[in-house]
Amino acid sequence: MRLLIGSSRESFIRQIKTFLLDGVDSIESFMLNRDYIDSVYKINPDIMFIDATLDKKTEVWKILNTIARAPSTREIPVIIFLEKKTAFAMKKICELEIFDYIVEPFLKCEVLIKVNKAKQIIELKKEFSKFLTRDPLTGAYNRAFLFERLNEELNWCSLYKEPLTVAMFDIDFFKKINDTYGHLTGDKILIELVHKAISFLPDRVLVGRYGGEEFCILMPSTNEEEAKEILEGFRKSIENSEFLTFKGDSLKLTISIGFTTFYGENHILPYEIIQKADIALYRAKQEGRNRVIFEPFIVE
Repeated sequence: MRLLIGSSRESFIRQIKTFLLDGVDSIESFMLNRDYIDSVYKINPDIMFIDATLDKKTEVWKILNTIARAPSTREIPVIIFLEKKTAFAMKKICELEIFDYIVEPFLKCEVLIKVNKAKQIIELKKEFSKFLTRDPLTGAYNRAFLFERLNEELNWCSLYKEPLTVAMFDIDFFKKINDTYGHLTGDKILIELVHKAISFLPDRVLVGRYGGEEFCILMPSTNEEEAKEILEGFRKSIENSEFLTFKGDSLKLTISIGFTTFYGENHILPYEIIQKADIALYRAKQEGRNRVIFEPFIVE
């Protein structure tokens, strides 16, 4: 369980860390500014604490508004700490659907109760979402959820001009694997591949099954250079991995990856950016497979 604290008060941060010494796996803290928002994307915490007892309360609510509305962060439970309970604060908490709040004086027992409640909700959401959003074979997100989320990310990207990278990848010569070792082995390899993708890629990244052995990766707030480094590392990790057939025999395989990056210049539809990434994947196949190819996104 990862906790991210937003506060400029060292005394507050020390107090929270003392309260939760054994209750979470990791605690990190940042000032409540753009660095905090960036850290949410990078760390992808399970729970966020926001210190709203500061003088610059307007800035705090702006940050909360961004976090609460961003497609990739809005599901993270936020617990806000208030100096006192006011009508304005309660209105904002309701508008932004903030998970919970605590009013000074901050007591250890209350903080622990709120954190444990957040943990329970997180686990329930995870279990429930598996039935609605996951591909039953591989565990990747299904196509319907993939397009729903992609549409949200594109809208967010157009609004805030943040980069969004979309990548497509598949297994090289997958038909030959199926023909040689059978479809049970093919299914087993797809499951292992998705598991390796989720384990290797950053937490903020979403992996979805586009169709057959073709998968899509959504990378919010990730520019071309960052994406290239991440995807190249993923490709190498698969090349260096050992896969097992259904009978237990060792098997090596490679993947081809194509990607594009959209910088929010204007509004586009999901199929347009998918098409660009698919063109890049086709080029990767044509140029010899087992490689990462970038296709610039140019609105035609």
